[in-house]
Amino acid sequence: MTTRSISTSCWIFSPAGTGWTRRKWRGSGKSTTYTRSPRCPTAERGVVHRILAISGSLRTESYNTRLLHALGPLAPAGMSIDVFDGLGDVPLFNEDFDTDPAPPPVARLREAVSATDGLVIATPEYNHSLPGVLKNAIDWLSRPHGRGALSGKAVAVMVATLGRTTGYRCFSDTVRLVGSLGNVVVPAPEVVIASAPSALETSPDGTVRLVDKTAAGLIRVQLEVLADVLGAQAHQSLRQAVESNRAIIERARFFPYVARALADGATPETVTERLLSAGQTRETVAGWIAEARAADVA
Repeated sequence: MTTRSISTSCWIFSPAGTGWTRRKWRGSGKSTTYTRSPRCPTAERGVVHRILAISGSLRTESYNTRLLHALGPLAPAGMSIDVFDGLGDVPLFNEDFDTDPAPPPVARLREAVSATDGLVIATPEYNHSLPGVLKNAIDWLSRPHGRGALSGKAVAVMVATLGRTTGYRCFSDTVRLVGSLGNVVVPAPEVVIASAPSALETSPDGTVRLVDKTAAGLIRVQLEVLADVLGAQAHQSLRQAVESNRAIIERARFFPYVARALADGATPETVTERLLSAGQTRETVAGWIAEARAADVA
């Protein structure tokens, strides 16, 4: 069996030149260790699909984190599920910090997502949408523009919540956001677990079980669909379609800015520098500038 403990430290950036350093944060000092179920396919041979599970909550006793640790027995044969435990270390997204190399916690997150076949995201609903920590992670994973780690993946989304009627707005927002980055999101079934405290049970040895049979059945189907998407290579087909049409997509996104900025008096150098920071090449930007100037003359 393997265990996982909640992290009680964070990464802090010092502008004085010392860079990124790990520091302990002050808190209750509590930590929770969950034991992976012996039935989890992660421990078995013949793994076909490696899945990374990300919780949208940093709370020590998070229902969504516990839910992710209960997925092992529900996963189809050949699917391994590992829970990422470093989301609390990831700093707030700041383009000034989006450098090469990236901040260590960001690099670890990107590497973990890049190395996996698919994702399972379990998240609570905060103020009728997804939590800031999850949105922040997605922002980091979307960079560098057009080459982010969170693109061309198969993704399953689930929500565990205290209320009986909440969760669907967060679910919809997360599906829309992840899908907009070029990922295939499992369309059905929609998994929103209400009254989460009664749905999960933790044994003395730390093993978490999903005791709600209806929720367990839905998740079992959702993970099977995720495996089917991976087996059919639908996520790879989407990635290839996006990449083969990258020039069209990028022009539709950025050319209006180029034309407007030049018309408003911005210099070609200013426009170029701004778009270089958005992941474009000098050659591409130069072509857009020439096109905008030609259209203006015409």
